Amino acid sequence: MELNKKRYIDLDTHYKIKYGKKIIKLPLDGGFTCPNRDGTIDTRGCIFCSDMGAGEWTYKSAGDIKDQIGYQKQKLAKPGRDEGYIAYFQNFTNTYGDVNKMRQMFFDAIRQDDIVGLSIATRADCLADEVLALLEELNKETDLTVELGMQSVNNETLDFINRGYSHETFDMGLQKLYELGIEVTVHIIVGFPGESISDYLNDIAYINYRGIAGVKIHNLYIENNSYLKYFYEFNNITYTMTLDEYTDIVIAMLRHLNPETIVMRLTGDGIREQIAYPDWSKNKGKVLATIDKKMKDGDYRQGDLWIT
Repeated sequence: MELNKKRYIDLDTHYKIKYGKKIIKLPLDGGFTCPNRDGTIDTRGCIFCSDMGAGEWTYKSAGDIKDQIGYQKQKLAKPGRDEGYIAYFQNFTNTYGDVNKMRQMFFDAIRQDDIVGLSIATRADCLADEVLALLEELNKETDLTVELGMQSVNNETLDFINRGYSHETFDMGLQKLYELGIEVTVHIIVGFPGESISDYLNDIAYINYRGIAGVKIHNLYIENNSYLKYFYEFNNITYTMTLDEYTDIVIAMLRHLNPETIVMRLTGDGIREQIAYPDWSKNKGKVLATIDKKMKDGDYRQGDLWIT
C-alpha cells in the first residue's frame, strides 16, 4: 500500500496503516548522558556526534517530560487533523543511568493523552538486566521500539568513529531485546572514510539476516561543533560524496532490503546553520525527492533485489 506514493515502506505509511491516522514522533530530552562522554569509556563521544547528542530538535528548556510533550504537540500538531503521538527519547543514551529515573520518565510519557507508543534511542552496550526488565514491562504497556545506533557492521569503521564497542557486542545487545519480543530499529550512516558500497550492502545483509523491523539511513554530515569536523580539518580530509553518489547508494541499499522492513529515514536531519558540509545535506526535501525520482525512473522498489 503506497499512501505516500513511495516505492519503499516509509514510516508515515506504516503508521497510517497501523493506527489509521497521522502519527507524529515527539522528540524528548530525558537529560541522560552517555558512557562515551562521561569518562566510563571515553569523553569525546562518537566522532560524528554533536554537543547535543543528536537532540537538535528536542527542547529540554520546555520543562519536564510532560511539559516537553505538551510543547512538542503544540509545535508539531495540525489543527483539525486526527493525530496520535510517539514519545521519542532521542538524544544521548536513554538506558544509561538511574533506572528509577528512567521508569518515572517513560511511564509519565506513555500516560499522556494521545500517546500511542514509546521510542527509546540507546546503545546496544547499555542494556543492563534491570534496564531489560523495565523495557519488558514497558513493552507490555505500550507500543515500544528501541532504536540502536549500529552505524556500520565494519569493526574498522567502528574503531574509527570511536563508538567504544564492537559489532559483536552490538549483536549480543540486539538479541537480548529480541528475546523479550521488543521491536528494534537501527541507524546506518553512509559516508564514513574508507567505506564503500560493499560495506553498505553488508549492513543491509545483516539487517535482513536478523529480521530487524526498521532502519534509519543517514548521510554523514559534519557539524561545526563536532569532533569529526576537527578530525577532517586536522588530517586535511575532504568530504567528497555528492548528492548523486549518496542517492545511488541509498537506492542500492533499498533494493536489497527486505521489502517488509520499515524505512524510517533516508537522510540526516541536522540544523542547517550547524552543518559545515556537505552543503547538499541541508536540503532534506531535495535528497528525498531525488531518491523518489530515481526509483520511479528506474522502476525500482524496495526489495526487488532481495534474496531470501
